[in-house]
Amino acid sequence: MNITADTKIIPIFGNPISHSLSPLIQNAWLKEEKINCVYVAFRVENKDLKKAIDAVRIFSMPGANVTVPHKTAIMKYLDAIDKSAVKIGSINTIVNKNGKLTGYNTDWNGFFEDLKENKINIKNKTAVVVGAGGGSKAVLYALSYGGIKKIIIVSKTYKTAKDISKKYKTAQAVEIDRMNDFDFSNADIIINASTCGMKTSDILPFKIMNFKKTLAIYDLIYGKETPFKKFASENKLKYVSGLGMLVRQGAFGFKMWTGKKPDIKIASELIKK
Repeated sequence: MNITADTKIIPIFGNPISHSLSPLIQNAWLKEEKINCVYVAFRVENKDLKKAIDAVRIFSMPGANVTVPHKTAIMKYLDAIDKSAVKIGSINTIVNKNGKLTGYNTDWNGFFEDLKENKINIKNKTAVVVGAGGGSKAVLYALSYGGIKKIIIVSKTYKTAKDISKKYKTAQAVEIDRMNDFDFSNADIIINASTCGMKTSDILPFKIMNFKKTLAIYDLIYGKETPFKKFASENKLKYVSGLGMLVRQGAFGFKMWTGKKPDIKIASELIKK
């Protein structure tokens, strides 16, 4: 990459951030499209979040990505927020237009497109969503958009799960302790949008009993041997990691910043290598 005085920076803000594959993906696309820009990861503490956003304006950056734990807190520092991001309640992509910063959520787009890519039909189906954070909020929006019949939200923080379930008529929160007695025979997909699997010591948050052979497991975590991945493998169930979601949500952001649609295959092949 030829860095010049005209090279622009697109940052991703998070904490932790060293594990992120976004720089690998985005820089490959920037190189392919011959765009004089570099995508860089920055670890940002909560107390420095406003300063990070100010930097996007000051240095005329095309935009930015935001990841855990800033997806909700950062919203108050933006000039405008897309309607879907408002309902979701979190953003992961910022676009800078002449100093005006607008927040978007492309996580839901990435998740929805990856479901289609993996031939997982959610229309009139029942989903169990584990977790009540930013990722979960994007998943709920995508499921609702896709015509889901019923959503069960499970989280260690029941109050948070109950609060976000109120936004969707098809959703209801269930206390995690009650899930051991839950009948999974009507569940079509389980989506792990929690941090379960980030640590090697993690175990399934509840027993999964009486499930059907067509049950699909979608895990937002990628690159790790999570309890959900292990469960799917042991029971020969369809399993999809969040890698495709990562690539596709990034592709939506890339187009917003550059006006060009990136090649998904480039990112997928690069990650495999």
